[in-house]
This record gives sequence, structure tokens and C-alpha cells, in this order.
Amino acid sequence: MLGRMMVSALALTGAAYAQTPAANEATTSADCAPTPTCAVVPASSAAGRVAYDAAFFAQFNPQTALDMVRQTPGFALDGGDDRRGFSGAVGNLLIDGLRPSSKSQSLDGILSRIPAGQVVRIELLRGAEVAGDASGASVLLNIVRTASAGSGVWEAGFELTSYGEPAPRGELSYSGRSGQVEWGLGASYESTYRDLPGWRRFYDGAGVYTGRAETPSPERIFQEGSINGNLAFPLAGGRVTANAQLSGFSFEAENGFPFYDAADNPDFELMQVFEEREPGVEVGVNFDRDFGPWSLALIGLMNREEYSSEDHGEYSGNIVGTYMQELEQESRESILRASLSRSLTPQHRVEFGAEGAFNSLDQSLVYDENGVAINLPNANVLIEEERAELFGTHTWRRDDTWTVESRLAWETSTLTFTGDTNDTVELSYWKPSIQLSRSFGQNNQARVRVYRDVGQLDFGDFTSAAAVADGLINGGNPDLVPDTAWIAEIGADLRFGAAALSLTLQHRQISDVADLVPIVAPNPDEDPLDPDDDFFRFDAPGNIGDGELTQLDVNFSTPISFIEGGRLTIEGYLRNSEVTDPVTGHARIISQTPESEIEVNFRQDLPDLRLAWGVSVFKQGEFQVYRFNETDTNEEGPWVDVFVETTALPNDMKLRLWAANITDGTINRERRFFGDNANPNRNGPLNRLDLRERQFAEAPWFILELSGTF
Repeated sequence: MLGRMMVSALALTGAAYAQTPAANEATTSADCAPTPTCAVVPASSAAGRVAYDAAFFAQFNPQTALDMVRQTPGFALDGGDDRRGFSGAVGNLLIDGLRPSSKSQSLDGILSRIPAGQVVRIELLRGAEVAGDASGASVLLNIVRTASAGSGVWEAGFELTSYGEPAPRGELSYSGRSGQVEWGLGASYESTYRDLPGWRRFYDGAGVYTGRAETPSPERIFQEGSINGNLAFPLAGGRVTANAQLSGFSFEAENGFPFYDAADNPDFELMQVFEEREPGVEVGVNFDRDFGPWSLALIGLMNREEYSSEDHGEYSGNIVGTYMQELEQESRESILRASLSRSLTPQHRVEFGAEGAFNSLDQSLVYDENGVAINLPNANVLIEEERAELFGTHTWRRDDTWTVESRLAWETSTLTFTGDTNDTVELSYWKPSIQLSRSFGQNNQARVRVYRDVGQLDFGDFTSAAAVADGLINGGNPDLVPDTAWIAEIGADLRFGAAALSLTLQHRQISDVADLVPIVAPNPDEDPLDPDDDFFRFDAPGNIGDGELTQLDVNFSTPISFIEGGRLTIEGYLRNSEVTDPVTGHARIISQTPESEIEVNFRQDLPDLRLAWGVSVFKQGEFQVYRFNETDTNEEGPWVDVFVETTALPNDMKLRLWAANITDGTINRERRFFGDNANPNRNGPLNRLDLRERQFAEAPWFILELSGTF
């Protein structure tokens, strides 16, 4: 299932961020020709605001606001965390001082529908400019558009991969303004056909080879599309902003798993057909108005999604049988939020607000083996949540150098489970925060922050389903509660000449770490994965005690002096975590927390030739999953892409060609199984090893796109 997170800025901050430029913006890069030499410095800068006008991006020949944002030095677009409600899920993007009032539309998608010709400048807001923002982001990016607009963007292309036939993709959007009325309409479609064949090798606890399996993955088809629109107009002395989106995706895969014994004789084969789909609809409405010195912001948001999947398999050979799993989930989210804010003095600003939400997930699952129904624990359940939050924020801007922001929020929720589990859970948390920001030099800023954070509950963690191809039950656990953490953070945003460096060092002291816990449940129907067992033994999300995590985030961007028009961007993190394992009692890392990630992008623009090319390298470190009787280690890549693009076409159209995955990256997985009769878990000896590797059938695959504006 795909999640895309965004929300409305005005409903969160209580007032639009100021659109007036900094005082020293009189000198801009528009005063010189748009060459790499001229357009390498911000158009303007102040303690909390760094502005790049449209001429800065001319060397990149952008067609959309997304093209411009990707070339903004020292900034990484962040859609926010996957959270219920608004707080913490708001992302770090503003458009004309406001966030898009949507959670289901990606930031990339929204920006790709704004023609570059509508963008006047891009501003980076820091310190006092973002103090009090519910996202907690240290830097926000603001797209400032022209006062009038009436233009569109189109894109058409295809991806050529395994099937030898093109997988089409395209996007079309138009936006317009007339006075204070603004509207827009867009549609997009994307498809991919990427076969992912591979193999498995099996060994016993002594390392003796016991057999293999092939995973040819002969068919994998993904399709995704959306239709969206927005409308904004004045009403009752304020302004209404509304948007809506219809979206959906589908995925189909046919997998054959032939197994062979140690002598390479055919043993048995599993044929699997898997399909999933998820249509959804979202409607959001904002109303904003000033009442004297007070600014009022109201927002309502409704999301509805229906996810379904079908998984059918048949065994033949030395093992004969069938299985079938049909899963349906209905997700609902309804949110109302209100806030009031005002400046008490030029140095002091306050904001108060409240948010109420109703969330639900209704899952039904049918699973059978050989025509016999199997009842998995917590597989058929309705989860409902009533949630409320109250918050207050005070910002003290002592001068243009120092800013102190203090925030206090209280969150409460009631979870109700009906079906396989019948229970009611009450939760409440205080969430204080204080941040000190200090500007120095012309463009530099440092900050220190201490706050308490409450983790996100994913309703899917409460429900169970089988993963037959992996021999697993992905368990659900109604006893799971959010983890909480006291976080100390120090960061800096540094800009020197044409280069930019952003650093954030964070340490978390975590209570009730969310990981995997062993579950044992009575099984009168016999375990479908072990017919001789009278109990279900599986893992499910749960809380495993206290832990800690330290992380360093880096974003560095700089021109390369010895390469004309060249720019290098490096973004990534280093992470170290520790928690006590609930099975072994020993210290280990937290499950599913990669220890490193790096993305390196090089781009060279040759404006005289209207040509650009570049290369991107992405690598994430391995991560582990700790189940009650196994360790599951995963690692991918590196993924390397190369592109070339030109705008030397009629009507400034752009033609772009990607060669993706040119180094034929691999997807590796190592599963180590432990246990014996005395210790049927990781305290027992190693008894089995499963090594897996997959590579895309086509490497590289090619993507060709033609785009333009109208």
C-alpha cells in the first residue's frame, strides 16, 4: 500500500508565512544574464530567509517547479512522517506561504503541476521564519508564484524493460487565476513492467548445502493513476481553498518457485498468482480569515481508501496442495482542525489550537489450505480511533539573531477493537518542545532543540495475514502502543558562496520501542505453516522496552569549479541504535533501521547547447528484522542511473532519456533460522540458512519522456 503525506499549512500555523522579500532583495540575479557564473548565489538573504529568484534556475532549463526545487542548494524535499492527523505529517513545502491541503498527493506530484514560468522565486525559511510550525522542520521551502497565471504542463513517455514493449506514462495539468479566484485540474498515469528473477540457496546449521529454488518472476505489472483538482476563492472576509483527488493503483504478479534437492533433482513447485489494488478519494477544505490582530485557520479533510488483494497458490511434485488468501481493508480518516494566532509585540507571537480526528480500519480475511478454512488470530477486526490534540506555541524573537520557540501539546485517543479482538484502549501524552536558533554571518544559522515525540500507530500492525511464500504469519498485536522518545537535537544550515551544507545530529532516548515480539496463540485448526503444532507461533509488532538511537543527517551541495556548469549534491545519514532483545536478552539494533544511507547526484548544465546530463548513485546499508526464531538481513543496490536531456526543440520542449540501474544492482536477503526442542527460538542453535538474491531481468532499463508547457 502506498502512502503519501501532506497537509495544510495555514491550518497548522494559524497564519500564512509572509510573502514580502527580505529587506536586501533589491539586488537580484535578474539583474544579470542567467549564466552559471551569475546565477550561483541567492538573490537575497536575511537571518531567517534565503531567496533564489527564477533567474538562478535558468541554467537548468526548468519546465516545472519540481525541476527548480531539485536544484535548490542544500535542501531536500520531505513529505513528512506517515502519521495520523496533521501534526508531524505536514512536510516541508509551502506554496505562496501555504501548504497544500492534501495528504494523499505527493509533494513531487504537486510541484510537477506548477509550470516554471509561474515561479517568481524560491525561498528557504529558517529560524524565526518557521518557529511554531507544527512540522518541526528546521527549514521550509516556499514557492512564490506570479500574481496571475493561466498555463499548463504536459508530459508523455514510456519505460522499456523486461517485456520488450513500452510501459506508458504521462501527466497533464492546467492552472489558472482570475483576480482572487484560482483553479487547477490535473491527471497522471504511470505503469512499469519490471521482472525481478532470482534464486534461493538452502543450507543446514552446519553449512551443508541442502537444495535450491528458482524465482523467475515472469510477470510483474504496476499501474497507478490519479485525477485531481483545486479551487480557491474569497468568502465571508476570508479565503476558501478546496481540493479533491481520485487515485488508485494495481499490481499483478505471477511467480513460479521450482525447488530442487541437494542432488539438483526436482522436488516440488509452487505457482503463485498475486493481485492487489487500492482506489481512494480525498477531499480537503481550508478557511482562513483575520479578525483584528488574530488569524483564524480552519481545515476539514476526508480520506477514504479500499485496499484488496488476492493470493492463490498451488503446489505440485513431492508436495501437493493449494492455498488461497483474500484480504479486504477499508480505511477512513476524517479530521477537523482549528487554530488562532497573533503577534503580541514585534518580538512575541502566540498560537493556540485543537484538532479532532476519527480513524478506522476494517479488515476481513479469508485464508484456506486445500479448501479448508484456517482462522488466523486478529485477521478479522475493526479498529476505530477517536483522537484529540490541544496545543499552544510561543515564539520569542529577541532580535534578528536569536529566536526561542516553546510549544506544549497534549494528545489523547481512544482505540476500540471489535471482531477477533474486543477491547478498548485509552492513551494520552504530553509533548513539550523548546528550540533555540542563532543566526550568524550573512546566511548561516544554528539551532538546538529538545522535545518529546510520540510514535505513529499503523493500524495494519494490529491485523494479521499470511505470507505463504516466506512461510510466515505477519501477525497483528492489539497490545501495541506508540513508542515515545525524548529527543535532543543540534543542527546547522550553512551557506558559503555557491555551496550549502546542512547538518543535524540527533539523539533519542526511547521508551516502549516498537519492534517485533513473539506471539503464541491457541490453534484448534492446526497451524497452516506447521500442521503438527497446536499453537500459532509468530511475530507481531510490539513494544520491547527502552532503547536509544543516534543519527547524523547531512545535505551538501556545491558547484565544481573545474567542470563548467557542474554541481555535486550529497545527501545521507549515519545511524546507530540499541535495544535489549526480548528473546536473547542481549543488546542489538532496532529492527528495520538501516545504519546508513547515501545519495550522490552529479549534474552538468551546458546552457549554450541547451543540454544537460548527470548521474545518480543511491545506496542504503543493510538492515535486520529480528523474529522469534530467525534473523532476516536485507540489503539492496547500489542503484546507479544516468540521464541526458535537451531543450533544443521547438517550443522549448524537453526530451529526457534515462538509463536506470546501469550497474545491475542486486537485492540480497539472508534468513538464519534457530531453535531446537529445548529452545525453539534464537536462544537455540542455528539449524537452517536461506540465501536469496534477485536482479531485474533488464539492466539497464530505459525511460524516454517528452514534456512541455502551454
